[in-house]
Amino acid sequence: MVVCSNGSDLRYRWSIRLTLVAFIVTLIAGWILWHSVATSSISEVQRRVDSIDPIVTGIRLSLIVLLAVCWPFLARILDSGIQRTPSELASLELLRWRVVIWLIVIELVLGQNLPGQFLTLMQGDPA
Repeated sequence: MVVCSNGSDLRYRWSIRLTLVAFIVTLIAGWILWHSVATSSISEVQRRVDSIDPIVTGIRLSLIVLLAVCWPFLARILDSGIQRTPSELASLELLRWRVVIWLIVIELVLGQNLPGQFLTLMQGDPA
């Protein structure tokens, strides 16, 4: 039986497991899209993707909010054996909001195509 000697071994294991789960989910999503393109037209697939876009956006925003709310709990779990000074706790709190703001910026730029919508609005093209 293997026993973890410190918290870094446990973090490494979780990192590997989460990476594996993300890889498997990506493969499944890719297979589903590949299969749907092979069995129906591109316009049909685009219509389906457009129909679930609000749901996926809601899930992404909910996960960002969940990260912001659960950050202290997650930090305690990941650093269970480490005693932190008040300055380290304050920097960790600032890091939480920096991560959340960057995730929101990424969502606006990539998920909502905010720059593309802005350029379309500036050109006056109603498409």
